Amino acid sequence: MAGTTEGGSPGGESRRADAGGRVAALDAFRGFDILVMVFVNYIAGMKAIPWVLRHARAEMDTYTLTDLVFPGFLFIVGVAIPLSLGKRAQAGDPLGRLLARIAVRTAGLLFLGVIEVNKDRFSAADTGLSESLWYLLAYLAVVALWNIYPRTEDRRRRGLYLGLRAGAVLVLCVLVALFRGRTEAGAVVWLQPSWWGILGQIGWAYLLGCLLFLVSSGKRAPLMGFLGLTIAFNAGNYLGALDFLGAAGAHDMRGMVSCHGAIVLAGIIVGTMFAPSRTVKELRARLPFLTAFGLGLFLSGLLLRPIQGISKIRATESYALVSAGLCLLAFLAFYLVMDVLKVRRWSGFLRPVGANPLLAYILPDTVNSLLGLLSGLVGVDLANWLWPFAERGGMPGMLNALAVTGLILLITGLATRSKIVLRL
Repeated sequence: MAGTTEGGSPGGESRRADAGGRVAALDAFRGFDILVMVFVNYIAGMKAIPWVLRHARAEMDTYTLTDLVFPGFLFIVGVAIPLSLGKRAQAGDPLGRLLARIAVRTAGLLFLGVIEVNKDRFSAADTGLSESLWYLLAYLAVVALWNIYPRTEDRRRRGLYLGLRAGAVLVLCVLVALFRGRTEAGAVVWLQPSWWGILGQIGWAYLLGCLLFLVSSGKRAPLMGFLGLTIAFNAGNYLGALDFLGAAGAHDMRGMVSCHGAIVLAGIIVGTMFAPSRTVKELRARLPFLTAFGLGLFLSGLLLRPIQGISKIRATESYALVSAGLCLLAFLAFYLVMDVLKVRRWSGFLRPVGANPLLAYILPDTVNSLLGLLSGLVGVDLANWLWPFAERGGMPGMLNALAVTGLILLITGLATRSKIVLRL
């Protein structure tokens, strides 16, 4: 997924993490966030679920634990940008190559986001394929296309890997051409961007963060200025100061990109503290800076609360600052345990997920599509075997969701150890 760190083995950590190399807390914190995301997605819509595990409604001026899951990933995307993009820039990659890499990753995330948001309008009758088959083929093609194949001098193996990628592109092109959906009014439509989906929103925020990182040359002072600008942009957009832009981006889209972009920028600022160019002396200033920055973000969000309130659904500036501050403080706890105190063994179950987030993200839908396809073939609803307490909700439903989340964790871990790792 966008923003993952470069180099090293999946889930591994560099012994030089303290000197600006791979940060052990990155994969663990990302893995933790992904697992919580999978869990809250499974319990979404259940009956008798604690309020703190539901999204706060759009009209409410507050946030829940669930509302902090998505910004947690945006924040980590930002932290990883100075480590990955900065490393390539430092190695001498020309600007054109860096921009091309950013464009490819962004396009991939937007494409996956569009596929994601069109599931609700999918029409099997107009497409000529069942929803389960269409999405199963799409997810398998995604795995084949974006898997990191091992380097080899064997021509036949290289030909095989190239053939798998070419075949995946062909399958996706055919599936996109076949796709037909139906609107609420009954009109037949092709793939629609809509709200771009979670992955698409990450894509837009990643694009903005990368471009501003390059413009600022990775320096914290201009990045702080850009962070303030995105917050002001969000508030100004709400107050009508940007109405002159008219059709240059929908009002909601401008607010979404500025809100999510601010969270990514906060992560980028934190990531500059871990960039390879930092010296050991500079690294000693990490903890005071990170603590002060996290508290400052959180308190700034509270001070700006009267403008729009704190709302994930409305993507407000207060939500961006409060969630970024809390995510930073949570990441700081991981960093203290794993990179300062060197207590890492406990995180072994999280790091494979953190090193393979895109696979972990699409696995629940892939499993559901496979079960749906098999159910149609055998005439039995196999999903009930995996998901027997979904309708009941409450504690049984949450325990069921926890068990299914564990299954996703197990599959992701096995895939990662088998060198099936997706990266855009």
